Amino acid sequence: MELEQTELVIPQQYLCCPICEEEFKQPKFLPCLHTFCNPCISGHIDKNIDEDNYFPCPVCATEIKNEQDAAPLPENILARRLSKVSSSTNLKPQTLCWFCKNAGNFVDAVTFCDVCQNALCSACSESHKTSEETDNHSLISIDEYDARVESKQEEGFAKNSHVIPKCCELYDAMDIGAVFCIDCDLLICADCHVNNHGNHRCAELTTVAGHFESKIKDPLEELNDDEKELNEALHRLDESEEVIQNQTKELHKVVKKRTKFLSDLITEYENMLIEEVNKRNTQKKDEIANRRYDIHMHLKSINGVKEFTENLLSYGSYEEKVFLRKKVGYRIRELCEETLGTDEVETMTIKLTKPNVTVETICNLFGELSEKGTETTEHHKDSNANIYHLNLENGHSSHGSDTAENTEPELEEIFNQAQESQYNSGSDSDMLSASNNSESFRNVKFSEEIEKTEYEAENCFELGEPKKETELPAVIQRECIKGIGINGKGDMIIGTTSTGSQMIYVLEKRGIVKGTVPVNNGWNIHSISSDGKVAMTIPRGDNRFKVRVLENDGTGHILSDSNIESFGLNFVTADNKGSIIVTSNRYAKLRSHHGKSAKSGGNIAFYSKDGLLTKRITNDDFHEFGLYLLEKPQCVAVDNKNNLLVVTDPGSNTVIAFNLKGELIFEYGNSDTEGEIYQGPDLISIDKYGNIIVTDKREGRIDILSSKGQLKKSFLLDDIPRFVGTLPDKLLVIVMPEGTMKYYEYL
Repeated sequence: MELEQTELVIPQQYLCCPICEEEFKQPKFLPCLHTFCNPCISGHIDKNIDEDNYFPCPVCATEIKNEQDAAPLPENILARRLSKVSSSTNLKPQTLCWFCKNAGNFVDAVTFCDVCQNALCSACSESHKTSEETDNHSLISIDEYDARVESKQEEGFAKNSHVIPKCCELYDAMDIGAVFCIDCDLLICADCHVNNHGNHRCAELTTVAGHFESKIKDPLEELNDDEKELNEALHRLDESEEVIQNQTKELHKVVKKRTKFLSDLITEYENMLIEEVNKRNTQKKDEIANRRYDIHMHLKSINGVKEFTENLLSYGSYEEKVFLRKKVGYRIRELCEETLGTDEVETMTIKLTKPNVTVETICNLFGELSEKGTETTEHHKDSNANIYHLNLENGHSSHGSDTAENTEPELEEIFNQAQESQYNSGSDSDMLSASNNSESFRNVKFSEEIEKTEYEAENCFELGEPKKETELPAVIQRECIKGIGINGKGDMIIGTTSTGSQMIYVLEKRGIVKGTVPVNNGWNIHSISSDGKVAMTIPRGDNRFKVRVLENDGTGHILSDSNIESFGLNFVTADNKGSIIVTSNRYAKLRSHHGKSAKSGGNIAFYSKDGLLTKRITNDDFHEFGLYLLEKPQCVAVDNKNNLLVVTDPGSNTVIAFNLKGELIFEYGNSDTEGEIYQGPDLISIDKYGNIIVTDKREGRIDILSSKGQLKKSFLLDDIPRFVGTLPDKLLVIVMPEGTMKYYEYL
């Protein structure tokens, strides 16, 4: 039975919009019990409303229908109930004479005019009666007016007192036989209890409400402890940020003071130092800012739930508590189970070490200063071996007892004499060193070029302990997972199938479902690329397919939709411009007399949004180079700049990279010279930094390749992963067969 609809009365109070954080009146309530100002919720509706006139709540993602001819948002029962209580307890009749108050005098009223709707004092009442214009007006005492207002308020309150559907008109809350049916969520009278709900779970309303009150206390206490811990973490983050900020300012000051003696010859190096200091400290500040944002969002969620629950416990009726017990309990349990993220941010101390300020070491530091035509080969060979440390602190240098104050004039004099000499900067050493203590320093090179032999010497690493672990939601684990991808925001896109239906889930980085995209009837999920694009297909006949690729933002918007012709579909995706990319084991070849025939050989085909074949990469393209690249191409990954296309080929056990013109960039994998590396590979992805992540499930191997095909790192797993991808914050995500999501640092 539907709840009787009544007019919503909301007191004129200021609230804070959770989107823009501006105060406003006339709130709009959503199912998650948050309130939003009109500009924010209107903009959200315009941006997210779909073709069926539904839009998601920006907080809880509940689908809401936007009715054109009715109120644009559904009614919030508890808000209506509490607003009635608030209005009935705070609204008071006018007790001052209206005419006297306008004249600047505050006189208590004794009568009330029903016609003028004004309160009047004794003198104004007499004048009201004697005036020709108002002598026929009806005056009542102020006490009668007060009683009338209170009666109307009580009548409106009683009219809206029920928030739970009742069985029939015979239901009376005061009846000894009236109970609440838990199975039906229905208030029932004694007759309906016996006749219709005899086998159901029924209990007194006070018992159910009391059970809710007792169960909700412990989680609320946990939230109080969480709030305290989060506030302490915020305080520690503020202290860490202050340390980094002071350190940055001090480094700037000392670097500029030290480099003023190096004249125009090292101005460029001064800028490099400052840039490096900023870069290193900015990384930590960004980490602190992200951590602070997560904590603030968690605190806002906790405060919102606490405030609402406390109001419910203080002012809500038993019916309201019973009605909202599941929603409130579920949300509180969700917050209690969520990772707090209160781990301390490590602040690395960055120092500029003391200089070896002697005449003999200056040339080795910057490259030798020599006359024109002088051979400098021997010194250049050793220039990288002598690392020069510039001190930012007062004290002795590492080569003797000379202080910084004593050596700076000598340094200035040396470089003044060398202004007309040739400057050869053969060293790429970095003056900056980073450590967590003042006695241990490590040198960092600006150049990131490393010889190939260094990769091959030792490239197998341990993943170690994961930074965190979460579980896939139970609703996803119960279904068959077709594929998983991670978009640029860190949201996980998962396609699943069950008996008679298919669904696309969108999970935020903590593993909580933030939205779903249903798959239309007739369509089948075929492939999900590592960046989250979902490809769906419908067979249209022999070698003809209807192909649709959805964008990876989790909205279900269509990136490409066309009919194509292909001899088999191993994998389907699209680049960022909407061109469809298909891998297959065969492709069409024109016959001399009878149209097309299928030719064996792996290939990668590109189709326009109109379904026209624009390019195909086959082994014929590399025949003149003696290469046979494609045998059974499978997964495809395209970088975010649309410059690189990488394909896994389990048939040839290789990873192959092309540019979008079809030119070969590199081939990595099994060969006669290098031996067996892969049994697959099976999965491929590209992170935001251009690194290529290759996964061989059967080997339990994850390789990190550069964009040029050089092996950077290799990780070995004890189990077969279901999915491997990367988050924007440099974390490797591995989904295990049992549904566990593990997050590792991999760079």
